[in-house]
Amino acid sequence: MLVRGIFYTIAIIVSFLLQTSVFEFLKLADTVPNVMISLVVCIALMRGSKEAVPVGFFCGLLIDIFYGNVLGQYALLYAIIGYVNGFFHRLYFEDDFMLPLVVLAGNAFVYDLLIYFFFFLLRGRLGFWYFLGSIIIPEALYTAIVALVVYRILLPILGKLAEREKRGVI
Repeated sequence: MLVRGIFYTIAIIVSFLLQTSVFEFLKLADTVPNVMISLVVCIALMRGSKEAVPVGFFCGLLIDIFYGNVLGQYALLYAIIGYVNGFFHRLYFEDDFMLPLVVLAGNAFVYDLLIYFFFFLLRGRLGFWYFLGSIIIPEALYTAIVALVVYRILLPILGKLAEREKRGVI
C-alpha cells in the first residue's frame, strides 16, 4: 500500500506539471487537455472509488492551491468525479478501450459544463454557445486523446502493483 501511495503522489505531481506547463505550449484550438481529470478517471476505472476519491481530492487541491479563489472547490469536484466514475469499475475490462474513451470524453465535457455553470453563468456571463464551441468541445476531445496515452501508461504500472500486492512482495 505504501508503494501505491508513493506512485499516486508521483502521478499527481507529474500530471499537474504536464497540465500546467508542458501542455500550455501544446495548445490545440487554444485549449489545454485536462490531464488531472484523466488520471482520476483512469484510476477510478482501474481501481474503483476507494482509490480514486483521495487521488481526485489531492488533484483538485493542487489546482485550488495554485489557481483557485476558494480552497476546496476543485478538490470537492475532483473527489466527486473519482467517486462517480468508480461505479464504472464493475464494467471495466483491461482490453476494452471504448469504455475509457467514452467515459473520459464525457467527464471532460461534464466537468467543463460544471465549470461554466458555477464560475461563469452564476456570475452573469451568458455566452454559453461561445463557451461550448470554443472551450468545452475542443477540450473534451483533446482530453480524450491525451487520456488514452495516460491510460496506456497507467495500465501496466497498476497491473504490476496489483500483482506484487497479491504475491505479498510489497
